[in-house]
Amino acid sequence: MSDPNQPTVPAGWYPDGQGGQRWWDGTQWTEHTQSPSAGPAADATVIAPRPPQQQPQQPPAQPQFQQPAQPQQPPAQHYAQQPYGQQPQQFGQPQQFGQHFAQPGWAPPSGGGGGGKKLGLLLGAGAAALVLLVILVVVLVKVTGGGSPEDVATDYLKARGERDYGAWCELTAEDERDSLLEAADADDCDEFADESAKEEEKTSDQFEDEYGLSLDEANDNFDYEYEVKDVDEDGDEATVEVKQTAEYTADDKFLDEALDGEKTDERTLTMKLVKEDGDWKVQDANS
Repeated sequence: MSDPNQPTVPAGWYPDGQGGQRWWDGTQWTEHTQSPSAGPAADATVIAPRPPQQQPQQPPAQPQFQQPAQPQQPPAQHYAQQPYGQQPQQFGQPQQFGQHFAQPGWAPPSGGGGGGKKLGLLLGAGAAALVLLVILVVVLVKVTGGGSPEDVATDYLKARGERDYGAWCELTAEDERDSLLEAADADDCDEFADESAKEEEKTSDQFEDEYGLSLDEANDNFDYEYEVKDVDEDGDEATVEVKQTAEYTADDKFLDEALDGEKTDERTLTMKLVKEDGDWKVQDANS
């Protein structure tokens, strides 16, 4: 069957390719033929039809490959990257009343970063200003003889409260002491004491401008009590549990602004000590 899409060749005699002619009925070749001598009239237009050819079947449509789904965007990170170069805790930052009362003045750097060697004191509490306190320490301890872990813990706290920086340094374990010396840019405990005193002097005027009383006056208004509650000694290591109570005895601007009106702070310190060269030293005073 002819393809309806092909042009129609009219019926007629057409050369059969062998010198004769054959009848094309308009749709197909018939059995009627003519010899070469009986050709069609001269005026007949001879059109050699092309037998209808079956059009090659169009290849099936190429499958349309969908674009691969875009990978899902990673979920937004729920944390902020810590800024590069963030400095460790600066020395001399004041502690608020009720937060690590009577912290060491020279706090070793957190993390391994260098950080500035700014000198400072963390002897007391305060908010938004350098608050340096000289405290009256009343220690209620069980006396068990010199050199015991509880005695060293007590001496350490007294030295820290009374601003005896040299003794404080000497009673600190070696690793922590090295951090103190590095922070103060000092070679030994004597230099550490000198640098600490200089730093304290720098802040005295600022303190008085801030609160309307001298540093010594504010310090005299503080009472501290330390009571050893428990001692656990194991070879060259010991843990001393100390109940610490701090009380501010005056009613003034310092109480209202720096201490937020809180007169008393009470906490329990678990002090870790180690024995070095036969002597107990404080490794961690506020664990």
